[in-house]
Parts: sequence; C-alpha cells; structure tokens
Amino acid sequence: MTIERFGDCPACDLPLMGRYCHGCGQDTRIRPRPIRELVDEAISEVSLVDGPIARTVAALAVRPARLLDAYRRGASSLYVTPLKLFVAVTALFLATMNLTGTTLYQYTWKVDAPGQPLRATYDREAYEVHIEGATERDRWLQPHVDVAIDPEVTAALSAAAAVLQDAEEREAMRYELVSNEEELRMTERLSAWLPNVLWLLMPLYALGLIPLFGRRRLFVEHLIFAMWAHAVAFLLAMGMAALNARGANLNGGLLAVPYLVYFTLAASRYYDMAWWSALWRGLAHMVFYVCLVLLPTAFAVYATVMDWQAFWVWMQA
Repeated sequence: MTIERFGDCPACDLPLMGRYCHGCGQDTRIRPRPIRELVDEAISEVSLVDGPIARTVAALAVRPARLLDAYRRGASSLYVTPLKLFVAVTALFLATMNLTGTTLYQYTWKVDAPGQPLRATYDREAYEVHIEGATERDRWLQPHVDVAIDPEVTAALSAAAAVLQDAEEREAMRYELVSNEEELRMTERLSAWLPNVLWLLMPLYALGLIPLFGRRRLFVEHLIFAMWAHAVAFLLAMGMAALNARGANLNGGLLAVPYLVYFTLAASRYYDMAWWSALWRGLAHMVFYVCLVLLPTAFAVYATVMDWQAFWVWMQA
C-alpha cells in the first residue's frame, strides 16, 4: 500500500495528511491573491456603508448603550469590540491632534498689547506673580502656540528679580522664570505620556464604577464600560479639537456636558437602572475620577518636570 506524501505544513511543520493541516488547520492550497482582491477586501472591511464600523458609528451617535449591550449578550460580531474601539479611537485621536496642530494642554503667557511696558508684582497672600499688561491662560485642546511665553514676559520677570530688595519677592520672580520652563516641559510630557497613562488609569476608572453600579458584577463588565467611556471621551475631544482648529476657541471643560449625557444613556441600559439614577451616579463617578485619579496623576507628571531645588529656595525665602 502506497501512502501519498503531502509534505510538511508551511505554518507548523507537521507532516500533512491532506489539504488541511491536522495540527493548525492551515489550508495548503492558499496562494497569493491578486491585488484587486486584496483591495476589495480592504474596502469591505473599512466601508462606512456596511459592516461593523458603520454599525458602530451609528450606534455611538444614536444609541451608545447598544454597543455594550450587544457585547455582553455575545453579539459582539455586529460591532467593533470595546477594546478594538478604544485602541482605534486612541490612535485616531493622536493623529487628529498632530494633523490639526492641537495640543492637549498648553500654558501661555502673552502680552496684551505689543510694545507696552510690563510690570511684575508679587501677591504675598496668594503666593502668585502677576504681570500688568500680560495674560496667563491654560489652553486645553487648542491650536499649538509656537511661542507660549512672550520674551517680554521673561524680560519683565528678570528685571523685577534684579531690582527687588525683599528676598521673598526676589526669589518668587526667579522661581516664576523656572516655572515657565517647567510648563513648557509639562506640555511635551503630557503629549508623550498620554497613551501609556490612559492604559494605566483604565482599571482605576473601572474600580470607581464598582461601588456605584454594583459590586456583584464581574470586574470585566466594568472594564468594558471603562473602555467604551474613554473611547467616547476621545471622540468628543477630537470634535472639539477640530472646531478649535477652525477658530471656535471652546473651553475644554464644556466636554463634561456631552460626556455626561452619553454616560447616562449608556449606564442606564447597561446597568439596568432609571436614567436619573444613572445621572447622579455618573456625576459622582466623574468627581471621583477627576479629583482622585486625574488630578493626582497630573501632579505626578508635573513632579517629573519640576525643579525641586528652585522651589525649595523660594519656600525658604
């Protein structure tokens, strides 16, 4: 009896007994396809007319909770999964920021009217330095400003530090010069660390959902909701960045309103509760996440760019 030889599997190197490998299932008759077929497949996968992407976009715009509900019921093939959605939206957000020249955060100190004299003063009660004729701003999701701190501001601070006799006021001016450099580094650090930081904060977001939306649920259920919520937040941020790039000059804090609306709609269905109950729980979770997670994280990032020696000298003055 002659045993027909089919060679070895090109994928796992096991001896073949037929067309399909009994070890990995590889089809040995597959050959490179024409470019036209590859292009057609790519278009069908990313088509906005049909497929998971189209259904996901439509559900996000009209019925956001449907994505989570479908994934939990095992109908995840209808939509892009929460993990894929989060990864894709994160990449799209970063690409949008680069293409529109927008920064997540930037501190600026600009002269109100070029050519006018500036005067730097120190407020002992508030421990703050002010410059008459210049305005400080914290810009969120705004177009990047090439010269964030005007040279005239730096010159005014340096001049004040050179002539002030009071040690506290003099060191305050000197540290303000250092602080301005720290703010520039903070802008770069946030842009570089944002993707990695969000992956670390995701479980904390999910942990905050447990006492508000049910301790008896599996942690992975809350984690799925966290991925969806971050994806929605990125989509909203992209919209604001695009509008600000066209001169809308919108405040980043306004994003809290549409985010809370989406959160309420999704949580009321996903966690099976009344909308008003989801609303107050969403507010409580937002306060928790901002105050106990985002702000401490921002401080930790700032601590990496802070000149602690200069700060200590100012505190001792």
